[in-house]
Amino acid sequence: MENIVCNGCSLLCDDVSAEISSKGVNSLGLCKLGHTHLETVTAHKIVATQKKLEKAADLLMNTTNLLLFGWTHATDEAIREGLELAATLKGHFGSNVNLGPMQAMSHTIHAEGLDIDLEYVRNNGEFIIYWGTDPSESLHRHPSRFAVLPRGEKIPEGIESRTIGVVDVRQTETMKMANHRLIIPIGSDVELLNTVISELEGKSVIKDKILGIPGIELVGFVRNLQKADCIIIFYGSGVLNSGNQDTNLTGMVKLIETLRATGKKAYALPMFVQSNTMGVIKATHDHEIVGELLHRISSGEFDTTLVVGDDVLAHLPGSVAKALAKTQILYVGPPGGLTDKRATVSVHTSDAIIAGTGTMIRVDMKEIEFKKWRASVATEKHSEVLMKLHKLVRTKRT
Repeated sequence: MENIVCNGCSLLCDDVSAEISSKGVNSLGLCKLGHTHLETVTAHKIVATQKKLEKAADLLMNTTNLLLFGWTHATDEAIREGLELAATLKGHFGSNVNLGPMQAMSHTIHAEGLDIDLEYVRNNGEFIIYWGTDPSESLHRHPSRFAVLPRGEKIPEGIESRTIGVVDVRQTETMKMANHRLIIPIGSDVELLNTVISELEGKSVIKDKILGIPGIELVGFVRNLQKADCIIIFYGSGVLNSGNQDTNLTGMVKLIETLRATGKKAYALPMFVQSNTMGVIKATHDHEIVGELLHRISSGEFDTTLVVGDDVLAHLPGSVAKALAKTQILYVGPPGGLTDKRATVSVHTSDAIIAGTGTMIRVDMKEIEFKKWRASVATEKHSEVLMKLHKLVRTKRT
């Protein structure tokens, strides 16, 4: 087996191995999602043709209002090439990171970027809180590699040295490993945050049940916060997509500040799922906010959409996906999916895990470089296709 980097999710695990033979795919260290992703992309048959590139370039040259969209599964190199292509064609560069992650990273909760990385969590995280996120469904190795199970410099016994809390609106698989399981009504995050803050400040407000949580359980949660030296809150889609994103994040800022005021180390980290969400954010932090972009798509402003890497028609809100489907779609990415089928022109590319080159940004803003391995194939990569398209466009303009 050879060392590889898995891009099945935003953890971009670089401590895994795999081999491909006539008998199939074998892997070591990959989670179920990662192994399935590798099996899927190795089954792709990639045939890139110059004729498709020529046709795509001609269509791009004749567009009036162009949207370049997708990108969360593209490498950093492809994103940079896409931004340059957008500038040449005077097109609008957008991504589905605008559906929450971009606003979160622009919030004061991350005013100084991300204060810590996942290695810090592994070595120091004493009280781990998963708030509105269930890694058992998305980032499978997050608890086992970084946050719950592993031993660290100041966590000598792994899970035995940690306290785990989960806050969610329903029972989740992640709760099975938690010391504190707080199930709250939808939209009540801020009320719980304020209750915890008041208790930490000595303003005892917890008596009977609050938000359906027994008072004794909630007091126990607060007492363990008071005992811990290092608290990490991992927040996810339940916080960002509840309709109260800004208020929720502001409440978390206040909780972190309250904990720090007592001399504790306290931090918040996001749980974005798509493999290069952070790469898009890093490259496009000054771009348009979600409400404006989705409104522009829904209003039919764009006549052509160049989609790179993502099956956006399968994941956008229904009304937005329908409006986008009415545009002329050019697709660059792995074969399969609704967007590929709907596209006027599709230029298929190999997945980064197979190509083995380029970089992506892990969910904690750490750059991860892909590793070349024997299964790597000399087929087109996102960045190469975009570079060729850009060259063709420039040539046709002269």
